Amino acid sequence: MALEFHWTLPTEGDLQGRDPGDPTARPGHWVTVARAAERAGFHALMVPSGRHRPDAWLVAARLARETRRLKFLVAFRPGFVLPAAAAQAAASLQQLTGQRLLVGVLAGGDIAEHRAHGDLIPHDDRFARAAEFLSVVRQVWRGRPGGIGLRHEGVHYRLQNGGLVRPLRQPPPVHVGGPSPAAERVAAEHADVYTLWADSPDRFAGRVRRVQALAAGRGRTLRFACRVHVVARDTEAAAWAAVEHHVGGPVRDRPADGIWTGYGAWRTPGTPRAGTALVGSLRQVAAQLAEFHRLGADSLVLSGDRGLEEACRIGEEVLPLVKVRVPAAEEAL
Repeated sequence: MALEFHWTLPTEGDLQGRDPGDPTARPGHWVTVARAAERAGFHALMVPSGRHRPDAWLVAARLARETRRLKFLVAFRPGFVLPAAAAQAAASLQQLTGQRLLVGVLAGGDIAEHRAHGDLIPHDDRFARAAEFLSVVRQVWRGRPGGIGLRHEGVHYRLQNGGLVRPLRQPPPVHVGGPSPAAERVAAEHADVYTLWADSPDRFAGRVRRVQALAAGRGRTLRFACRVHVVARDTEAAAWAAVEHHVGGPVRDRPADGIWTGYGAWRTPGTPRAGTALVGSLRQVAAQLAEFHRLGADSLVLSGDRGLEEACRIGEEVLPLVKVRVPAAEEAL
């Protein structure tokens, strides 16, 4: 399968919610970003979920009307919605968009967000629930074989006479992310794609091998997605200058290899949070992205500080440089 590129839609706006009048946090701007991402050659648009963001499913449904080929990666959080309802919503959007849905499942995350939605299950139990959630979703998608409804008696969910009236002929690929061993086990058993943040080459490759081995032990194979923020400019100095302008000061943890692991801490000061940025010239960033593909990433999920401008810049000036580094034999697949 050819390397795929996904872009992240910042529905909270380029100012990250700091200004309620931010014009980039409005539906008209989201439509512009989606159209630009499609023209720039991105395969899919990731629509983030969160209590301070608009409903990702409704946003994706709206943007699907404004695009033709672009797919949409939208997430569910088990505990916020029942699996049969989630399966039905996903099946509906898959049909309405002409098979352009990718489903994400977020099992971990901020405990405050879960409490704000009334989900009080302990953090360590969420992954067992996510595994059962995905098992039920896939059973519901299979419909009612022989006209017999689904019956499920589990720890977290119980269904009687469940299942879609008509089976979903092309279920959307399921993405699972998370850095914990529990998340890795859920992905190995239930996901089609495991998403992990960019890291040093050795650590990234090691995690890919470990999760692939877990999947193989279950008789399955997985694809992998690399999630990373990108700051690419004509020169490396200009890229770091852009970072320092955005953060409002010098970056003291600047790495020599252009992989800035302080990005997540800067986005949410004082809160440990995953997040890595690639910073460098257009060619340097392209080489780094191609390296993550060589290490096992089948898709690259990218984001930028300005959703529209960076989608155009990365799509038009970086992605072509990545593609020329991908062996021609892969592109022909």
